[in-house]
Amino acid sequence: MASRLEGADGSVNPRAERSQVALINAVTEALDGGQPGESFSVAEIARAAGVSRPTLYQHFGDLPNLMRAAALLRLKSLFEAVPALQPHPTTPWATAAATVLQALLQELGPRRAFYVAVLDSTAGREVREDVIEFLASRIIDVPTLGSVIKKAESTTEGLREHAMFLAAGALWRTERWLRDDHPEPASQLADRLSHILATAGGVQ
Repeated sequence: MASRLEGADGSVNPRAERSQVALINAVTEALDGGQPGESFSVAEIARAAGVSRPTLYQHFGDLPNLMRAAALLRLKSLFEAVPALQPHPTTPWATAAATVLQALLQELGPRRAFYVAVLDSTAGREVREDVIEFLASRIIDVPTLGSVIKKAESTTEGLREHAMFLAAGALWRTERWLRDDHPEPASQLADRLSHILATAGGVQ
């Protein structure tokens, strides 16, 4: 995305940046309302953003790519809003992880409609891949869990695959929770996820 905002001299084009932000906001608003990705058109999103259809195509190529960008941006904002996992020496890793996971789930919950709409859209497959890649990178960086995985894997590809395996499982379980009409409390799912990640990742 950043490269499309830059001019020939490497400076950011303010107009292009405003257009991208407006398009992401427009599609986010539509998905927040639980509107399926296939139910709105390029023309509708462009009109809501106050830009032309060619502008949408120029920046994102098509609607699925725009939805992917909106989903990834929201996911990054979500992680930035939650404190990093920093377990205390006297606090079990699973307990510290559960606290962070609960905070993440409490942010996800109110936006169920958005995430389910994205996952059910034509961009769903690509978004899942994006999320798994994103979560895997975070898992590798998490204290304790990341260090244990690094010790277990001798290659960069092995480390990446191990982290992606854990990330895919966490996404699958979280997606079930998002789709549940009567979901369990966030604290309960957080405890379960932290236990699974710890045991599957090899954390004692």
